[in-house]
Amino acid sequence: MTNKFSAVYFLTISILFGQSHISYDLSDQFGVVLDNNQIVWNDDKKFDDLLIDRSSTYFKNKFSSFNFDNMPTDSVYVKSKFQYEFGDYGFDKLNIGLKKHSKKSDLEFMAMKKSFFGTYAEFADQDSSPLSLFYKADYTTNLSNGNLYFSVGYFREDSNFLFDVNSDVSLEGITNKEFSDFLSFTAGSILNVDNWSYNFELNHINKYTDRVITQYNINHEVDIDRNRFNVSAKNGRNISITSFIDNAYYFDHNNQEGYSRNILQLYNSNEFSFGDFTYGIDYIADKVAPNISYEAKFGTLGLYISRKNKSNIVLFDRTQQFEEYLYQPEDHEKVQNWDSLILSYRLLVVDLDLNFVRANNLQAQYLSDIEIADLDGYFSFSDDMLSLKTKVMLPFKDSKVDIVYYHNFYDSLISSNRSDILDLNYYFKTSFVNQKLGIDGKLSLRYLSKNDSGYSFDYFRNIPISHSHISYDESYNVGLDLNVSIADVILTIRLKNALDRLPIDGNYSLNNSDLFNPMNSLLSFGIIWEFDD
Repeated sequence: MTNKFSAVYFLTISILFGQSHISYDLSDQFGVVLDNNQIVWNDDKKFDDLLIDRSSTYFKNKFSSFNFDNMPTDSVYVKSKFQYEFGDYGFDKLNIGLKKHSKKSDLEFMAMKKSFFGTYAEFADQDSSPLSLFYKADYTTNLSNGNLYFSVGYFREDSNFLFDVNSDVSLEGITNKEFSDFLSFTAGSILNVDNWSYNFELNHINKYTDRVITQYNINHEVDIDRNRFNVSAKNGRNISITSFIDNAYYFDHNNQEGYSRNILQLYNSNEFSFGDFTYGIDYIADKVAPNISYEAKFGTLGLYISRKNKSNIVLFDRTQQFEEYLYQPEDHEKVQNWDSLILSYRLLVVDLDLNFVRANNLQAQYLSDIEIADLDGYFSFSDDMLSLKTKVMLPFKDSKVDIVYYHNFYDSLISSNRSDILDLNYYFKTSFVNQKLGIDGKLSLRYLSKNDSGYSFDYFRNIPISHSHISYDESYNVGLDLNVSIADVILTIRLKNALDRLPIDGNYSLNNSDLFNPMNSLLSFGIIWEFDD
């Protein structure tokens, strides 16, 4: 009886909430990256020298590193940084960092703690703010013919949240949660012998994730254990050879099932007068696929052609009641092929980039508005997009203006599906009181045209979705980034979606589903303090 009740309950939940979706371009609120109208997901990320697994959604917006550039290189020197920010939606962030440099070695330590309702906007549980924190240490020692380097970081993400449920079904008291706890370690060595430079590097990730989202019928606990060994060699005759072996093991505690994935990649790069070639092979899930890229410049014209391969992301979104709608294990064996062709033109202050992308063997989800039985679940698809990026750069004495216009020629699952996107950025800088007081910043405007494509993105499963009824209105977003420097102290002001704070008629925030309404605006203040020696 209990199992029948659970099945009916999850079936009802799926009908009510399964059609919810998240826009590709929600002001980076959900961490979906756009690159010349192309959405980018299922990619490994780097945090300084550390490897971050592709399963870490929204990572870029949760964590941030310090920049310790402009340090003397010929003496022992210590620089420390302190940064604190606070603002709307419970935004509270503290960063500290320390770097000691000498001729023989470098030591760096960083830590961050951040709480912010912004991941789910105002739908965060008021009694438990979403939390992101990390600790990281880096050490490099110089040798007579190279160096040894080590980096270790501990990352933690934890959030409990409530949706803005506008329905007749009571879900009062139901709290959703996302939790991730992982360790990333990197050890490597650079050796210089004659004209050759060799780099040996080991990346290790040990991760635990726990996600329970009732509205989206997701409940899983997953362990990830991953090791990647990289070897590269370069010489003074424009030859570069690179390889890596990647072993990952995923274990789902809910189903007591495990899955192992191995990747071997070998490729060689050569620089010639008529262009740069990179070619090699990828061995992914018992399949061999060639990878190749060619880049060349002919005066003001540029050409880039590439084929890249990667494995499909491993999904554990399973519930025992609906096995027929699950992502099947054999789908992990399919290799994604990404083909790109970019034509560029540079003339004075104008840059043009025509970008064509073709993707094969990708995974997506189809959502039906009618009956749960009509759900096709996960499916493989091939798709392409064509986009033109026009950038105009206008430099002035103490300022500059960047105008970037993107035109998307047609709708597709891998594109933003906004036919027109306009980014206008005005950068300014000035100083007073014998350069002891400085002001610099950026004033930005983003315009997004209407989207009636029927495509969107499933943030929780980290894949695109196809839907019969999806529509987003056009939107405008005005932002301000302001830095006021007083000696070694920098005061910061950050403002997004500023139009919603002005006394003018209209709703200028991005529109989304009933469950996810983006923040109307975000205002934060901060202080950055540097200490030398």
